[in-house]
This record gives sequence, structure tokens and C-alpha cells, in this order.
Amino acid sequence: MQWSRILRSNQSTTPGPEEIQALRERTLRMSVWDVVAWSVMNGFGDLYVAPFAIFLHAGNSAVAFIATSPFLVGALAQLLGAFLTDRHRVRKPIILGFVLMQALLFLPLFFIPLFFRGSAVAAVLICWSLLLLCAHAATPPWLSLMGDVVPANRRGDYFGRRSRISVLIVMGASLAAGAILAVTQKGGLLWFGYGILFVTAFGARLVSARLVMSHYDPHYAPPKESFFTFLDFIRQARHSNFTRFAFLNALMLGAINVASPFFAVYMLRDLRWTYTQFTISTAVFMLTQFLVIHWWGRMGDRFGNRLVVLYSSFLLPLVPLPWVFTTNFYWLLAGQALSGISWSGYTIATQNFTMDAVSSYKRARVTSYMTILNGGFTWLGGMLIGAMLANRMPASLSIGILQITFLSSLPFLFILSAILRFLAAVLMAFRFQEVRPVEKISTQMAILRVPGGRAVAGFLSASAGVWAEKKERDRKKAAKRQ
Repeated sequence: MQWSRILRSNQSTTPGPEEIQALRERTLRMSVWDVVAWSVMNGFGDLYVAPFAIFLHAGNSAVAFIATSPFLVGALAQLLGAFLTDRHRVRKPIILGFVLMQALLFLPLFFIPLFFRGSAVAAVLICWSLLLLCAHAATPPWLSLMGDVVPANRRGDYFGRRSRISVLIVMGASLAAGAILAVTQKGGLLWFGYGILFVTAFGARLVSARLVMSHYDPHYAPPKESFFTFLDFIRQARHSNFTRFAFLNALMLGAINVASPFFAVYMLRDLRWTYTQFTISTAVFMLTQFLVIHWWGRMGDRFGNRLVVLYSSFLLPLVPLPWVFTTNFYWLLAGQALSGISWSGYTIATQNFTMDAVSSYKRARVTSYMTILNGGFTWLGGMLIGAMLANRMPASLSIGILQITFLSSLPFLFILSAILRFLAAVLMAFRFQEVRPVEKISTQMAILRVPGGRAVAGFLSASAGVWAEKKERDRKKAAKRQ
């Protein structure tokens, strides 16, 4: 607790309203720089753990674990983060401690192939699990703190801008990381290339820790009645709008992760993409998010985050389909763009809906309970269904005279995932409601608000007008002949 007092020494006296506002604004600025450092870590570190495991000859089950473990390990880690937050009634020291440990854990990844030659993949999985534990344990206190700092009417705009910056930096970092791997691969030094990536991730996360120290941690004293167990949370499913949303979100994530862990495998193993192609594909996904995520955030501020969740959830079933019908690199890049559009909207809207629907004192605990649900359904989709079917399904299927042959069994998983995503989206449309007063908007007007949507809508409107005039002329001519 001595560390806690030192870190909160700038708040030992009660600040006045003007000083509080200055502290909040400073935290908003520091949080933007924090996400820049986090994005460098993510682009050089997190995104390349799965390719690193594939480089070490990991199988489908190992790759599925890397993709699904953020939810499974994250569920337990967020419980730890929520427990520490409520027990010690501080947030910044807890965030800082886990961020520092996360930074240090990137260093062992560099040495794994040297010291664990016979069990390198298992060692990577253990190190990855510890990285995730630190990352996710910091999430409940961070969400609780930022929920108190960012004004409710600015959340969509602020987090949209912040996420847009993050996407741009992650894209640049992943491109740079891919270039490093491409160069070192040609020189036969691919392991050394991964070492450069992980050391860079380590340094970036240290910078992030320094920025977290500048955050303002408002007074946090949750009352005893704000405590409730996970079972209490589950029992509210019949009556609680937010608990229903949490279950539906978990269902969607489970459907997504039937296929999601295997896209990297399909690219690198089945399609035999180079690291350059893999990096370009990732960059297209990131660039699309950069272009639209701020728009999604502003839509959520004005018209409600439920609307954004619904629109994006009906786009998500389309994401796996290009990988079923084509192996053309450029068409698959278009599929990555669609994935960026849908994921950016879904991610920011679910986060902001949680902040809208849950009070400050319950936010850390609810976030951890949501992650338990997400982890359970994600493990069910990715490990139990996805990995099992990936290892057992054939690459071809005969239906009467119809013969369907793919490069591997994975496209069948992509089809199954698309069907399950659609069913989850249909349930979402009817099972939860908006929690704050918002403007109403029609689907047609929402399309008009898409970046570039006015031009598209104008073209469609003009085309419809021309078609209607032609039909009217044909009708008059037919009437004259009669």
C-alpha cells in the first residue's frame, strides 16, 4: 500500500473544480499518447505471436489456443483486476503494476527457441498466457478510471478518435514489423527478426507505463451494496437488459471464433502467402478501421450504441465468405476491408454501451464477468468446435454429382462461422434495448451518413429515377398500342 500512497500523492488533498478539470484534460491527453505506445507494442508484439508459433511449427490446436486464450485467460485475469480494484479502492497503481509486468514478459519470447528447442511451442503458449493475464488484469481498473474521466456525452467521439489513432499506429507498426521479418527471412535470420519485434514491443510498453503514471485517478469508494457475484449476474439474464446484451455479445464472439483463429493458418500455410502479403492484408484491415471507426463512434453518441452494434453485427456474417469463394489475393483484401468496417463498429459500440449501461462502481466487476462469458463462449467456438472440426473435417465434399474441393478443411469452418454469426445477429436485433435517450434514424439515413454514403446514395437514387422514368415511358407506349 506504500506504493499506492506514493502514486496518489498528487491527490492527497481534495482538488478544486478547476484543478479537477485540468487533471481530467491532462489524463485525456496522456491516454492518447498511451494508446500510441500500446499500439506500437501491439503491432510489433501481439499481432506476431501467432505467426511466431507457426514459424515454430505449431499445429491447429496451438494456433486456436493463441487466438482464443485472450478470452479464456482474460476472464480469470479480469476477475483478479476487479477484485484488486474493489479491495484496495485504487486503480492507477494496479494498472501500472500489470503494464510493467506485461512489458517484461516480451523479453522471454526472444529466447524461447534457444532454451526450449524440444518444447518451444508449449513455452510460447505459457509466455503468451502470462502476457494476456497482465494485459487483461489491467482492463477493469482502466475502464473504471476512464469511465469516470471521460464525459458521457463525449465517449463515442473521444474513444473513436483514440481508436482511430491506435489503428493507424498499429497498421504502421505491423507494416514495419512485416518488413523486418521479410528482410530477415531472406537472410535466413527469421528468429533474429522476431527478436527485434519483441524487444521493440517491450520498450513501447515501458513508455506506456510511464504515461499511465500521469493519469488522474478520481476518488473511488464503491459501497458494499455494489458488490455482486457472477451467479447474481447470471440470474439477472431474464430481467436485466445489460445481462442479455452480455450473453448475446458472448454468443457472437463464440460464433466468430469458430473461424477466426484459423485465418492466419489459411493465409500462411494453405494459400502460401509471403510475410509481405500477410502484412499487407493486416494493413488493409487496419486502414479500413482507421477510416470508419470515428464515424461509428459519432453515430453511437448521437443515435445510440445499440444501433451501431446491430448494423455491424449483420455485417460480421459476411466476413468469412470471401475466403470460401476465392483465393485471389486482391479479392481477399476486399474481404479484409469489410472485416475492418464491421469489427471497428462492433468493438467500439460494445465498449461504449457497457460504459453507458453500467454505473461507475460496478463497471470493473461487470467487465470481468462479461469477460468470463466471452471466454467461455470463445473457448467453445474456437477450441471445442473450431479446432476439433479443423482436425477432422475433409478438404472435399461430395453432394450427389456436386464435388466441392478446397485447399484444406478450413473453408468449411468459415461457412459454419458465417451461419452462426447470422443467427447471433438476429437474436441481438430483438433481445436488448438502448439505455439512454438518443435521436431516431432510419436505415436509409444511416447509409447516407456513411463516409462517401451521400455519393453512393445519390448514384443509386439517380439510377432508380432513370429506371422509373423508363418504366413509365414503356407503360405509356403499351397503353397507346392498346
